[in-house]
Formats: sequence, C-alpha cells, structure tokens
Amino acid sequence: MVFTSKYCPYCRAFEKVVERLMGELNGTVEFEVVDVDEKRELAEKYEVLMLPTLVLADGDEVLGGFMGFADYKTAREAILEQISAFLKPDYKN
Repeated sequence: MVFTSKYCPYCRAFEKVVERLMGELNGTVEFEVVDVDEKRELAEKYEVLMLPTLVLADGDEVLGGFMGFADYKTAREAILEQISAFLKPDYKN
C-alpha cells in the first residue's frame, strides 16, 4: 500500500514512481494507493507517520516498506530486497 494525500507534493511525485513500478512488477507486487484523508483508520493501523509511506504486506503481515519519497531506482531496489524471501531467486535481476 502506498499512503498519500492530495495535499502532499511529494506524494504526487511518488505516485508517478508507483505507476512505473506497477507496470514493471505486475503480478509480483500489487499496489494500492491509499489517501490518508479518506482512510485515516488504515493509516493508523499501519502507523503511518510520514507521507508518502509504502507498506509491503502479505495479507495482514507487514513484510517491510519505507517512509518518504524515493526515486524509481531506490524504490525498486528497496521493494525487491524486502520481498526477496517471497520471490523466486531469478526474479531479482
């Protein structure tokens, strides 16, 4: 999940990064963009303290994530590193 707000300029920029990642990681990672102003209870559940925040979860189990803006390369590397235990080893390239 990607927690954002329509009032956050970094969130708008990060959503473009997420769109690119959605195309590349389709089938491996599913992204849901969550506006914290509309789903405050979900943001509280995942203890979102900063925007944007990316939470990697498998069901209710949090696998990882990060807070703050990240460029495409940094975000991709962080996501793949954190979920590598759940991926086939040859996908990491």
